[in-house]
Amino acid sequence: MRVPQGFPKLPPDWEYETEVHESLDREHALFFNVFRKKTTKHPHRALLIVHGQGEHGGRYQHFPHYLKNHYDLMIAPDLRGHGRSEGIRGHVDSFDEYTDDVLLGWEVLKNKAGAGAPCDWFAHSMGGLITLRTFLFKPELDAGRLILSAPLLGVKFPIPFYKEAAAKIISKVWGSLQMSTELPRAKLSHDPAVIDAHEKDQLNHHKATPKFYFSMLDAIEAVTDSDLRFQSGLDFLLQLAGEDEIVDTEASKKFFETLHHEHKKMVVYPGLYHEIYNEISKDRVFQDWIDWMEQNESQGNPAPEHSQKKLS
Repeated sequence: MRVPQGFPKLPPDWEYETEVHESLDREHALFFNVFRKKTTKHPHRALLIVHGQGEHGGRYQHFPHYLKNHYDLMIAPDLRGHGRSEGIRGHVDSFDEYTDDVLLGWEVLKNKAGAGAPCDWFAHSMGGLITLRTFLFKPELDAGRLILSAPLLGVKFPIPFYKEAAAKIISKVWGSLQMSTELPRAKLSHDPAVIDAHEKDQLNHHKATPKFYFSMLDAIEAVTDSDLRFQSGLDFLLQLAGEDEIVDTEASKKFFETLHHEHKKMVVYPGLYHEIYNEISKDRVFQDWIDWMEQNESQGNPAPEHSQKKLS
């Protein structure tokens, strides 16, 4: 795993462990990144981290530095076909295979946290789409907080017509054919160290198959056309990049506006690229998460629904 130059390391009182778990469908071995505070036998609060398309859970090892005062256990599984997990890179026959993977991650987190320890859920980009689809079909999930970063509810960078047409034909005879996503890597972050690390990290990939692509579109439609409702006690924070050229920020705003939930807040960061937690001004993004948590803890009330952040 490559840590971008200048990023904070794991706090000295934290340790990094790895585990492998069999997927719920028994088709793949899934790799788990586990970050935990060394001195804590019984976590007071735990966090599940769901990564985006083409990346892996190991890219989130700077999270304990910023969130160490609020969590003492974090688990970031590599979805099938990603990172060090088994599976064809960028391929699923059905998007719900990813749903099974995050449900396994949630089960592992809950077991490690132990009875009575509250557990929260964070997801980025495609991980956000997977998460929303999971909550759509499993509304009884008892997460205390849900934090989404730039969820994939629409694709921003254009897919050439000829390529999409070809994918439709190929999907019927060779649905697992790997094709390049043509992801504009330079639009992930303004931090050149992040772009350099992303390019050199061999655990990242830029592959997508026809079956994956069309199941992803079906998942987006299922979520955006649904009447998704969270449990009343869940606190929901949506953080969006104001200059996102990977996913459609406007689609996420529309989702937020139509979501029937009392305890929700949306923050938009003008000028930031897709990976807001890997941006030059990531300290402010993390601080907004922390402030939101502390405000809800101290007041027991939801924060204001909308916010714009001007970042220098």
